[in-house]
Amino acid sequence: MAKSNAKNYKVRIIVFLIITCLLCSTFLFNQKIETFINNYFNPVVTSDVENCELKVHFIDVGQGDSILIELPDDKIMLVDAGPGKSEEKLLEYLSSVYSRRNDKVIDYFVITHQDEDHTGGADVVFDNYKVLNFYRPNVFTDKEIEELGYSSGVGNCNSLCYRTMIEKMYLEDCDWFLNDEYTSMPKLDDNINYNIQFLSPIDDTYTDSNNYSPIIIISYANRKFMLTGDAEKKVEDQVLVKYSITDVSCDVLKLGHHGSNTSTSLEFLSAVSPSYAVISVGEGNSHGHPDEEVLARVKSVVGENNILRTDLNGNIIIGVDKDNVVSGKAEIKIATNKAPLIYTYIHWWTVVVVIEGFCFIIIFIPKYGKKMLKNKK
Repeated sequence: MAKSNAKNYKVRIIVFLIITCLLCSTFLFNQKIETFINNYFNPVVTSDVENCELKVHFIDVGQGDSILIELPDDKIMLVDAGPGKSEEKLLEYLSSVYSRRNDKVIDYFVITHQDEDHTGGADVVFDNYKVLNFYRPNVFTDKEIEELGYSSGVGNCNSLCYRTMIEKMYLEDCDWFLNDEYTSMPKLDDNINYNIQFLSPIDDTYTDSNNYSPIIIISYANRKFMLTGDAEKKVEDQVLVKYSITDVSCDVLKLGHHGSNTSTSLEFLSAVSPSYAVISVGEGNSHGHPDEEVLARVKSVVGENNILRTDLNGNIIIGVDKDNVVSGKAEIKIATNKAPLIYTYIHWWTVVVVIEGFCFIIIFIPKYGKKMLKNKK
């Protein structure tokens, strides 16, 4: 019996050593293993979305807005830059996108309005990227008003964040424009059929800074995206008066003002009639965004599963693939970066140790457990 037990023990050791050797041999593929495991727990952009000609990235910058658009002619458009406290997160995301490019150029940089949760990261964008064209609200600092000779007809803002952004703009020596409805964005290739249109602002000045936010429509391959900044019901009503239902109807709507009850009125939502809604909002924010009534309203139009939120879904990428057609329109593809189940990077050696420990328990512990029970008896 003793010889049988000794032989059985040797077999267990041999099996354990073989498993150990096999696990150690996976070091040859350690990078692929780490990539697979970390992507599983923290999903990345799918290859389907990556191959789309138009990609709209709703970047998770917490309670704020930042949207990056990869246009079909290879140009880059950035709408807002999130709050200052999320600037590192913004730069990290931009870096991941630009790692596939040979430049660090932002062709169109749009700041919708003066609030810090949209302008806070603008200074680091100017510091790290070459901005060719800058679109800004009709809002000027005291220094600008004095130097440019404005007396009336423009808004005024002197917050440190806004002044810093404007100073960076002048240092960049880029072309800058007021982001009103007369702004046009030239394409690299006129044969590529996409269009960027500003539907607002309609007034020269607004008492509420949110309403300087332009309502922008990006059209491509019979698909349309509407970006709204923090535009409120006043601007929504102005747009509905000035434009037809055909002009405003869209496939994807970025809700105004982070889903606040100041925006996305029933009339406006009905006219836009989107298939998907996106909310840029911070997890557990103190403003109570998004508003429950607004959420219910949007659910009744797009359905619960077609509402995408940066606080729940993380980074959201919506692509248009003109090579795949659904019901006469280019296919819309969506990828999200859901909140990771594991918040630290998983290394190859961690996986090996865990599996090795599990195998040790399975192979050896039952034997010792039985022996301990027998001794107690």
